[in-house]
Amino acid sequence: MKKIFYLSLMAFIGTFAACKNPTDDITIRIEPNVFNYSTAIKVDDITGNALPSGLKVEVSGPDADAIYTLSGTKDFEVKDGYIYTAVDPHRDPKTNSPIEFNVKVSGDAIMDVNIPFEVVEGQGYQMKPIKILNLNNPPVGASVAKPVVTLATLAQQDQAISTNPNASLVTRLELEQGTQFLNAAGQVLTGTNLSTILVNLDPRTAAGIALFPGGSLASSSIVNAAGQTIEGAFNPAAVTNIEFFVNDQGVKTFNKPVRVYQNIDPSYINPNTNAVIKAGDFLEIYSYEVETGFFTFETTAQVVNYQGRLSAVYDIDHLTTYIAGYLEGACPQASVNLVADWMTEGVSYPLNVKFVNAAQQTISEQVVSVATKNTSISVPAIPSGSTLIVTHSATGQVLFSGAVNITCGSSVNVTLASVPQQPVVTMQLYVVCPGKTVRVEALPSFQLYYRLAGSNASFMPLGEVVNGYISTTSLDVTKRYDFRGVWNDRIKTVGNKAIEANNSTTVGPEGGFLGNIAPANNLQMLTEACAEIGQ
Repeated sequence: MKKIFYLSLMAFIGTFAACKNPTDDITIRIEPNVFNYSTAIKVDDITGNALPSGLKVEVSGPDADAIYTLSGTKDFEVKDGYIYTAVDPHRDPKTNSPIEFNVKVSGDAIMDVNIPFEVVEGQGYQMKPIKILNLNNPPVGASVAKPVVTLATLAQQDQAISTNPNASLVTRLELEQGTQFLNAAGQVLTGTNLSTILVNLDPRTAAGIALFPGGSLASSSIVNAAGQTIEGAFNPAAVTNIEFFVNDQGVKTFNKPVRVYQNIDPSYINPNTNAVIKAGDFLEIYSYEVETGFFTFETTAQVVNYQGRLSAVYDIDHLTTYIAGYLEGACPQASVNLVADWMTEGVSYPLNVKFVNAAQQTISEQVVSVATKNTSISVPAIPSGSTLIVTHSATGQVLFSGAVNITCGSSVNVTLASVPQQPVVTMQLYVVCPGKTVRVEALPSFQLYYRLAGSNASFMPLGEVVNGYISTTSLDVTKRYDFRGVWNDRIKTVGNKAIEANNSTTVGPEGGFLGNIAPANNLQMLTEACAEIGQ
């Protein structure tokens, strides 16, 4: 009775018929989750408000052709705050051969984001966040300004524009008289006004780091001064995104350089001197292209005192996001081995895995579902000596917090502390088809999410339901919960449910349970699902 939402999920099961669908040549019956590897991407407005409507989702990158929705299509979308992706089972990752792709989210009212993902062998499920900046409702740590310049005035004299002057950090742009603006094709744009969108991110704030380009300070898509693609983690002192439009036509370049004075964090520790930044020091400048997800070294900029604030000063010849700071050394193709002898094999433990640098900035963060005592997870570009924090995502209990020293190609063992756990709660679904007496042995596999009933909080991952079964320590038998199941692109939510230590239910018409909501419709769906397997 506690798990009737599984019934509706069963009705969504069936074969896929699309041409070149990843399920071709794979027999699907009632239970299968045909995909062995899936990713849940949690999309949130950084202020906690509702997401803007009309968001567009695009998948790109080296292995984009192997990435599908859970229903086996390429029609990606934000659905109830999540984007769900899965790997073509013919292309599952192999040892030292991960699947890599990018997810771009764009819209008229947001600052576009492009987030890289990596799926490694053995890590069948992961959840990562994407934080969205609504340009009309920025949080503390992200300032937005939209100054306008009359082109007739610019033709006669220099003009200056800036981000919000009342923000903690300000970036000022100086436009030279007679500057012409060009689109991506190199064509000169004509019009009456130059409208702009300027966004400053303060890296001293949680929002400023959460909105960092690419969704993480770590990246494997960085082009250095020698033109080589390298991996590393940024230590930012300032971040500014710049967009220009001539009569709503997007600007990419200009015929004269634009001078930038970019306020920097005055408490920033210069890694070259191990002292607080000062005038006369130098910072590296990197640009970021949201279309490609790549960072590129641009120049080295001197730090000056400008209008009473420390600023990096440099010229730009194209529009994008600019980062002032340094790139820290990192190690590619490393892993962290989570060791927890106290875990019960087969029980689902959703863990939040976070890396933090010396400035207490979050380098990367993800939720992984662990069901074994020894689990290896892929490590992005993490500088040696960074702090690793592992918590139980349901209870917030800290299982590990300490520095980790990662060397290239290594696997670092991290022992998770044994802390008091909630009692193990099991959920098991059995199915009897109409007119039958024998239970169906093949049962659905899908991702299950939960939250406290009545909280209106975001749903958090509970784990993967495998063949109708899940066992977890994330639930408290004294509380009530809302549950959400995701199978294919179908979502079923059931609210305000009490749980017991053992939550077994038989779904079926004769003596079984068909749900409290639309039981007749559920019976029809069950009949159709059973017909798929000849029952």
